[in-house]
Amino acid sequence: MSKYRVCVADDDPEVADILCEGLRLNDYDAVVARNGQEALDVCAKGDIDLILLDVLMPDIDGYEVCRRLKSSIATQDILVIFVTVKGSLKDVSLGRRLGAVDYITKPYNLPMVMLRVDSALRNKNVEDSRIDAEEAFAEIIDTDHLTGLRSRHFLMERLQEEVEKAHRYSFPVSCCVFDIDEVRALDEDLGTVSLDDLLAELALILRNQARSCDVVARCDFSEFAVVLPHATIDDAVNFANRIIKEVSETTFSHPTFPTQTSLCAGIVTYQDDVGRSAEYVFREAMCRLLEAKSVANGRVVARILAA
Repeated sequence: MSKYRVCVADDDPEVADILCEGLRLNDYDAVVARNGQEALDVCAKGDIDLILLDVLMPDIDGYEVCRRLKSSIATQDILVIFVTVKGSLKDVSLGRRLGAVDYITKPYNLPMVMLRVDSALRNKNVEDSRIDAEEAFAEIIDTDHLTGLRSRHFLMERLQEEVEKAHRYSFPVSCCVFDIDEVRALDEDLGTVSLDDLLAELALILRNQARSCDVVARCDFSEFAVVLPHATIDDAVNFANRIIKEVSETTFSHPTFPTQTSLCAGIVTYQDDVGRSAEYVFREAMCRLLEAKSVANGRVVARILAA
């Protein structure tokens, strides 16, 4: 499938560059429009899937741009997300009435913007696929709507499939469970970033580090899990350590609450001839996580499930 193409319409070059960089890091094509007319011209070319649209722009404001996009057959299907300092209830209501699918006020958390873009395009893809009501409902319950990751329900179904394959064909499968170990404000007066923003950023780190065949899910509150097909215990430990290192070196901010956090991980690798259930494998991974959290500096605890 080709990449989605997103137009960033903002007259502030720094803001536009930051949004474009975030989009490209998350595998979107991005194009900049510096004013309202340029945004309309870019969208008229017919290859834009979504526009991140500022309201306060020279020449034509964002509300009028949205109105014109939605009034044209050629551009009415382009998804509009407003990203603006105008955040009153009246402003948000107007944006929605004009046809925007979302409304984000500045200052914003960049990973959260990426998740809102991903959610909008995923929902549109569901509609365009014309899937039946049962499948649409399954898509809803299988997605965590804060982080955009898969749900625990979906994780357990896929873990069961991978455990059965591993038993049948004698290859390893690993399950990693992560939880927040510590959250620390770098400025005590400002305090920490909000938990929702922190979880959204952690989700992006996990998703960007995972392979396409891996299953990444938010399990419960601050717990995340990853199923790693064909991964040995060494592969899984290396993966967990990469995640933990990146998180420990990241300053999370929204946008002025500098925060550092650390993770613990529990890992199990299934590679024996004894049939196991997904519940058993996941429970063992959770036990390893509890061990890691109970030991000083015990960032990762791993175990091979053997007969």
